[in-house]
Amino acid sequence: MEETPLLTVQMLGNEKVIVREFPDPEPKGSLVVVKIMSSAICGSEMGAYRGPKQMDHNGGHEASGIVWKTDKPKYVKEGDRVVLYAQSHCGRCQHCRAGYWILCQNPSPKRYPGNHSQYVLLDEELCLPLPEDVSFEIGALLGDAMGTPYHAIRRLGINAIDIVLICGQGPIGLAATLICKFFNAQVIAVDINDYRLERAKDIGADYIFNPQMDNVLKAVRIITGGIGVDKAIDCTGKAEGELLALEAVKRCGKMAFIGENQGVTINPSNHLIRKDLDVIGSWYFNAAEYDDLVRIIRRGVPIEKLITHQFTLTEAQSAFETFASGKAVKVLLKPWGD
Repeated sequence: MEETPLLTVQMLGNEKVIVREFPDPEPKGSLVVVKIMSSAICGSEMGAYRGPKQMDHNGGHEASGIVWKTDKPKYVKEGDRVVLYAQSHCGRCQHCRAGYWILCQNPSPKRYPGNHSQYVLLDEELCLPLPEDVSFEIGALLGDAMGTPYHAIRRLGINAIDIVLICGQGPIGLAATLICKFFNAQVIAVDINDYRLERAKDIGADYIFNPQMDNVLKAVRIITGGIGVDKAIDCTGKAEGELLALEAVKRCGKMAFIGENQGVTINPSNHLIRKDLDVIGSWYFNAAEYDDLVRIIRRGVPIEKLITHQFTLTEAQSAFETFASGKAVKVLLKPWGD
């Protein structure tokens, strides 16, 4: 019987992707083959999607699946349901020894050929257990989509007495809104995309504002009695969102940068020093926080509301176009159909 070719997405740049065949990956040592059941598109992939350069494969890094083939595993077995942790790590550097994989100084080779594939080869340590009562679709969101905002929210200590400003209501910002509402905080959601503002309202944001139409700082002063928000999170990665967060947070408040940005001009005296502000940068999440994410799901946080579209792998071009349109939140690729 003729073998069916294995399929993966290849990023061509200039808003084009194709689905191509790739060699059957084989396990070796701690490297295992995972059959991908659900893979989510991330906003961080838009640079490669819109840029001019072609990639060898794809940058997919949010996925769940089934351990399919193993060689000499220590921690997993064939048939295990897993969530794939995105950040490779060496396990030996100072940060890895402290359990801070996300700051690894010598990350091991990346997975092959990227999670937007029928199968992927990666180290077994990156396979986190997916409970039977959590679907593969939700599992695909337990990494970057939920883990990234949760890591920042946990570090900020957000709780039920806080008023929180969240700038940007893309997938990460909307997940941040969901998690903050889980902790019973009041949420002020800000975005220039009205579609995503409506999604924020649907999942529980107490206030929604579009800074192209609304005076957000004035609204914050009214809501907080002139004090400012207790905590602020920027998920935009844009100067406008970052500065708004810094200006809206109260004296002795806390603010987190999540959105990636290579440069913004701030006023250290007014934004930081004279406000005695605590500011953190926060990137991805530690594997030790994964159990918390599962507990949050089991407590009923409706993360499934973030899933707006699902496509087969062969519909990858339509999937990326839909995500890039701004009229979607989480777009899933299903390598094996429904």
